[in-house]
Amino acid sequence: MAVIFEEARPSEIAPLIADAYGLTKKRESEITRLVLRGLSTNEVSEELHITPNTVRDHFKSVFDKVGVRSRRELVGQVFAQHYQPRMATGHEPNADGWFA
Repeated sequence: MAVIFEEARPSEIAPLIADAYGLTKKRESEITRLVLRGLSTNEVSEELHITPNTVRDHFKSVFDKVGVRSRRELVGQVFAQHYQPRMATGHEPNADGWFA
């Protein structure tokens, strides 16, 4: 038997973060990902082909689950819990914003 440890890839981490907050796998996770990329409500609406009001409803649900009240707080929370610790160890994110 062998056990191999390696650093998780971004595509493996993002779903874990969403699961940790109890976000739905479909819309809430997608909306959170787009907000973290800096998209506006209208841009998220266009990207997902849903109305801006529906996007706002999903935002409210995401904010409740994560325990924040705004996009700014959401981004800060994700940064403080998932990016800052890695940066403190000297790791730098790639051009796409994820750590190698």
